[in-house]
Parts: sequence; structure tokens; C-alpha cells
Amino acid sequence: MGDFVVRRWNLDHYPGDQAPPHQHHRSTEGFVVLRGRLEVLVGVERRILEPGEHVVIPAGTTHTFATVDPEGADIVAIMSPEVDQLVAALHTASSDEERATIWGRYHSTVVGSAEH
Repeated sequence: MGDFVVRRWNLDHYPGDQAPPHQHHRSTEGFVVLRGRLEVLVGVERRILEPGEHVVIPAGTTHTFATVDPEGADIVAIMSPEVDQLVAALHTASSDEERATIWGRYHSTVVGSAEH
């Protein structure tokens, strides 16, 4: 099955998606909701996950997620080390140009853009 990283994310409420819709070309990702509700986009379908529910996003599938309630949500994210490194790098990027380069470095693409 390969290596994977498990992270607990305590997500503050944010208006809209937490990340732009994107694809990880080599990595499957999963989310488990612990507290609150999480709206997930998988492919072209959006649905709301309640506490205890989970979703698996196959490699190459467009996805993103958003908090639903003002209290935010706590989730467990299961991902490859490559996706974990991508998330860390994106959080330290200081410009859109730098973020565009980072997506490609970690074999991911923002959907609807020229970023590879």
C-alpha cells in the first residue's frame, strides 16, 4: 500500500473552499470528520460529511473541501508523504507565483488553471 501520513486538522470556519479545486496525480487522499461538518467536492459532486463519516479521493480526481458551520470542523486527513509536503509548502509560500510552482513540484494541478 505504501507510506502514508495521518494528520489531525482543526479547521477554522472559512467562507468558501479551503483550497482551490485540485488533483493529486499520484496520490490518493482521505478525510474522516471528527467534529463539525465538512463539505467535500469529489469529481463534480459536492456532499456534506457528518461526524464519523469519511471520503476517499482517488489519485487524479478533482477535489476540495470546505467547513460548513461557524464552529469549523476537526478532521483526520490521510495522505501520501508527497501530499503532506505539498500542504506544508503551500502554507509557507509568499506569492501566487511561488504557489503555482509548488503545485507542479508535488505532481498536483489546480483545476481550471494552467498550473501543472
